[in-house]
Amino acid sequence: MRFRHRAAALAATLALPFAGLVGLASPAQAATSATATFAKTSDWGTGFGGSWTVKNTGTTTINSWAVEWDFPSGTKVTSAWDATVTNSGDHWTAKNVGWNGTLAPGASVSFGFNGSGPGSPSNCKLNGGSCDGTSVPGDAAPSAPGTPTASDITDTSVKLSWSAATDDKGVKNYDVLRDGTKVATVTGTTYTNTGLTKGTDYSYTVQARDTADQTGPASGAVKVRTTGGDDGGNPGGGDKVKLGYFTNWGVYGRNYHVKNLVTSGSAEKITHINYAFGNVQGGKCTIGDAYADYDKAYTADQSVDGVADTWDQPLRGNFNQLRKLKAKYPHIKVIWSFGGWTWSGG
Repeated sequence: MRFRHRAAALAATLALPFAGLVGLASPAQAATSATATFAKTSDWGTGFGGSWTVKNTGTTTINSWAVEWDFPSGTKVTSAWDATVTNSGDHWTAKNVGWNGTLAPGASVSFGFNGSGPGSPSNCKLNGGSCDGTSVPGDAAPSAPGTPTASDITDTSVKLSWSAATDDKGVKNYDVLRDGTKVATVTGTTYTNTGLTKGTDYSYTVQARDTADQTGPASGAVKVRTTGGDDGGNPGGGDKVKLGYFTNWGVYGRNYHVKNLVTSGSAEKITHINYAFGNVQGGKCTIGDAYADYDKAYTADQSVDGVADTWDQPLRGNFNQLRKLKAKYPHIKVIWSFGGWTWSGG
């Protein structure tokens, strides 16, 4: 979310002491410590104003900071300033902006926010350390894993795969979050979520945990729609034709690819795809857009089956993705349309 910058007025009200030590990379900075303190600056019943103050209580300069905390369900940040604030479910993270990340020994900085709901922060961490300045984290938090790739989507399950996170001491495991709620902890980089509802949209992210039990930032989200739904898994509906119109140039401005037919749930419902267009030249059918049709390389997360194209494979682009779609949904028939606009005169 995007936040505006303004000076945070700190009211002398309820102060909850949360603090943490900053775990930095070099031995010379090992004794660096800091505290983070929360204060509720106003309360209007349905919401409140809050402020965090980060103070360098150590003897060396802090170059960046990140405050994490949990809110009870129903409480959330609605706007913030002087920090970049994000969340994964009820877990919130505030990171310094470009101008206020460096703190000399004894210096402090504040950032504020408005919130809704009655709750107060808990389980605070500052740069992965505890919140009272009594301990130093053993290492830096892990990086974000790669955005998950969804494959093997059925009425009730989906397989997720992602690239590994990195950490200076080693990654211990990964939390898999569905719509912001943790559904599994795994040691590898794949997970199959079962027990889902057919024809339903879900969003998945992944967080890494290192050997010091520090969690890193969440990955990007992948949106998934399970198969099945309104038509009971019978897209044909007897003699009915359910045709989708797929344009080869849609991979450019619209950024719409064959895999979108899967993630949106359309592939389960349609019976035919009208692929447009091929050209007509000299009375012969020819390729309309060579790059989009058979040359464009797809990464694993863009591909229907989660397998990346290679530089030397003979067929890539939309044609290869449609081939993979046909293997996954054999009921679909692909019709290649020729002509259209100025291409019908040949």
